[in-house]
Amino acid sequence: MLDTIQNSAAKWQAAIAAFLGLYATTSLVLGPDKLATLPVHGSLEIGTVIAYGVAGLVGISALLLANLAAQGIPEILSGTPVTGPLMYQLVTKRATTARSQLRWAMRLAGVAGFLILAISGFLLRAGINAQNHPSDILINRDHAYCGLLTNSAGQVGVKPSHGKFVSAAGGFLTPVNSCP
Repeated sequence: MLDTIQNSAAKWQAAIAAFLGLYATTSLVLGPDKLATLPVHGSLEIGTVIAYGVAGLVGISALLLANLAAQGIPEILSGTPVTGPLMYQLVTKRATTARSQLRWAMRLAGVAGFLILAISGFLLRAGINAQNHPSDILINRDHAYCGLLTNSAGQVGVKPSHGKFVSAAGGFLTPVNSCP
């Protein structure tokens, strides 16, 4: 029974490690410089980055639990002779623990996968929505500007036809299909 659980856990361990490899590769390819071009800004951007980090932590937790289920932590018995009934009891206890660890690893891997898919879907939809509304009207205290919504040095604003970035701080943005 323990052998079967450990073999299954080793296969899950490989699958979860492959997922984390893909996750890490995506992180390196996208990198922090691509964060500025995300079609979400402000709290949505922060929430997206936090959710992506949580997905990684959950995935790593799943891998650790799969490793524990597959290999366990050796136990040293001293002063007690190992008899057949004691060995049966120890193996049964280890099999039960390994099975529980494997179940939790599978659940956590599912949560991490769901988070990654949800984040990807959200960013794709946000990108499509941003393409449908390429321009925004910015109204602040003194003026109204119309231009491309951009993120410059961590600040959201518009870039009107004259090309100078205007920060949206303290103003209101309204998406439009084109500037008048």
